[in-house]
Amino acid sequence: MKLGVWLLSMMQPLIGKILVTLGFSVITIVGMEAVVGQLKAQIVAQMGALSGDTLNFALYMGIGKAIGIIFGACTTKLTLWSIQNATSIIGKSNG
Repeated sequence: MKLGVWLLSMMQPLIGKILVTLGFSVITIVGMEAVVGQLKAQIVAQMGALSGDTLNFALYMGIGKAIGIIFGACTTKLTLWSIQNATSIIGKSNG
């Protein structure tokens, strides 16, 4: 058996797992980005429906920062979950 054939047979499952994991991560992140974008648009539309005084009071109380913190926490959690799943998929054996 030639060395190149042996190396390719050893690396092929690993390369396949890496590509599957990267695809899973990209799909997860892009999907979450779309969901968060739609949710932000809905929140902005609903906040725009409030009266001027109510909106000013809500913004004075820091609702904008609170919404940003919540979205940031959800995005961070999803990113960490995606990284953990990616490493677990790479670490699993086919047998």
